[in-house]
Amino acid sequence: MDKLIMTSRRLQMVVFILIVLTPCAVVLNAITGAWAELLNLPQGISLDVARISGLNLLVVLVLGSIKPVVYMVAFWFLYKLLGLYHQGIIFTARNVAEIRKIGWSIASIDIAGMIQTLITGPVLMAFEINSGYLAARIEAGYLIIGLFIVLIAYVMDMGRELTEQDKLVI
Repeated sequence: MDKLIMTSRRLQMVVFILIVLTPCAVVLNAITGAWAELLNLPQGISLDVARISGLNLLVVLVLGSIKPVVYMVAFWFLYKLLGLYHQGIIFTARNVAEIRKIGWSIASIDIAGMIQTLITGPVLMAFEINSGYLAARIEAGYLIIGLFIVLIAYVMDMGRELTEQDKLVI
């Protein structure tokens, strides 16, 4: 148990650093002008960099922050779960709920990426940052992992409930 408490505290610090570094990466991409990286643009799509200022800069930053915000949500739920482990709270309904939230947020990373890809071209065209394009992308890696984590959470919850029922049986 002590090993779990110590390890969860260390991992909680790592996750906190990731929560802090995620928006820093967005800002770094903006400062260095790595717009294609920030927006996850399809190859060959260029932006009119001179038009990225004021409101257009805000639009680009919001578009580029879609996926990082979802990462931060997943990190936050992981941080909370590790906090429960650090307190010695392991097999409870709260843990299962946090694991389920982690699973759904990880699955949402791919959904956010697909939405970002789909809306970036039309939004950039509407703000006259580029001539416009329409792209779609299928991403399923995080989606599959997230759904698997949700499934594991349900199985853990069933096991937890069975254990509680066994304690009541004389």
